[in-house]
Amino acid sequence: MAAKPRKLEVRHSQVFHMTLAAIGAVLLVISGMYGIATLMGEAALNDRPGWLLLLCGAAILYYVVRSVMRFRDRRPQLVVDRDGVHLGFGRDLLLPWESIHWARVRGLRPTLQLGVDPELFAKARVSMWNLDDNLTSVPGGGAALAVRASGLDTSMNTVLAAMHAWKPSLRPHR
Repeated sequence: MAAKPRKLEVRHSQVFHMTLAAIGAVLLVISGMYGIATLMGEAALNDRPGWLLLLCGAAILYYVVRSVMRFRDRRPQLVVDRDGVHLGFGRDLLLPWESIHWARVRGLRPTLQLGVDPELFAKARVSMWNLDDNLTSVPGGGAALAVRASGLDTSMNTVLAAMHAWKPSLRPHR
């Protein structure tokens, strides 16, 4: 008798997000020191507008805050179990096994791609413009979702193996 598959829970990687927050905080301190030196006349912007420095500082601050929030968020973002694949990422969506038609891992930075029913694809509320979301669509893939591995604590190959353990008939796509 085969062993019962184990439930897999994937969370945000605390090491990844704390490292990102620390690097961002250091960059903010350096840019703040440079900004103060510029105001005191000790440094020059070399014909660069001052608002550009502020815009870069605001972008870095956004990613520092986002990294700290993801560091503190210990909820599972992806769960593979007997019901199917549960997606977190602010959506709380269940993809039942019968609605997942194919699965594969692709890319240099491995991305789990899932072919799903069009109704589920619409419920996932994916946007091609959201650059810091782990969930996106597969370009040219029709009703296919992609889960980016960046910032998660488990590789997408491990997730795919867990999916095959729960549903051995799940076929790869091309």
